Amino acid sequence: MLAQDSNQKVWLREKDHPAISLPRWQQQVDLINDLYQAKNTLIIQTNGDEAQTVCNAPFDSKNFMLGEIFEAKGLIQSINDQTDFGLIRLKPSDIGCTTNAVSLLLAIQLSWPDGRVFGCLLICDPTTTHISNTYAAVCESIKALLQGELKQMYMAEQLQRLSVQDEFTYMLNPYGFNLMAPRQLSLSRRFGSHAGLIVLEAMPSRANASAAIGSQFIRTIARVISESMREADICARFDDEQFIILAFIDNEANLATLIARLRKRLEREAPDVTLLSGMCFFTPDSQQSLIPMQQQAVADLERNRQKILATRR
Repeated sequence: MLAQDSNQKVWLREKDHPAISLPRWQQQVDLINDLYQAKNTLIIQTNGDEAQTVCNAPFDSKNFMLGEIFEAKGLIQSINDQTDFGLIRLKPSDIGCTTNAVSLLLAIQLSWPDGRVFGCLLICDPTTTHISNTYAAVCESIKALLQGELKQMYMAEQLQRLSVQDEFTYMLNPYGFNLMAPRQLSLSRRFGSHAGLIVLEAMPSRANASAAIGSQFIRTIARVISESMREADICARFDDEQFIILAFIDNEANLATLIARLRKRLEREAPDVTLLSGMCFFTPDSQQSLIPMQQQAVADLERNRQKILATRR
């Protein structure tokens, strides 16, 4: 169980957030496109070595498809290399997608509140007579509006991460687990307790199962886990159908017994769902920290997933 990614890893077009108004973003793009009499104006979000078109004008642009994810190493590097926070010029080859019809690009960098680059506002082939300081000032005002919404989104998600409880199941959330589990593990080692880390994930029992794993089952598995664990154990929900347990046990065999007990009970309450598991065991004299143990448990879960998928082929 690893800490949740920050919102920089989320595509805005794939995650609704009350702080972000994409219709308002589209209005700003339309305004800039009209001001510059440009061939195309768009907002691009970067994520790793990839980028996505958040909104564009006109809608029928063939150069930049709305929602398209494309490789954009050159674009990202060009944005990161700029020290000027005003309008900058980019080469069409920096974009990484079809730009044969574009000869001039103007860009203005957009950033998250913590300073990391969000992406850019890109103006394609503006009319040269419309490139002026007045219009550049309008771009700066629009940049401030867009980054204001990004700041609201960032702050809202920061506050959510500061809460230790998952609102859907009332278990610990990833932040709560990462806060409490290391302390409990350190305490148990001083008393000579063995411990194990279990990662659980719900998946359809059959390859052709038509019933989706619904919210009611998520609450069911959370309840079963909570009722089956001791008070000293740490349980949390993360990543939709996945759960994690830090259990304090007598020996490694107890981990398999615990998983079997959870699976048997869930088979009675949700027979169409298989409980996929991964685990890792460590002794009190182990010097390994919690994060490597989490990674080993997740890797074990993935191996078990592949075994199940192989039997269904």
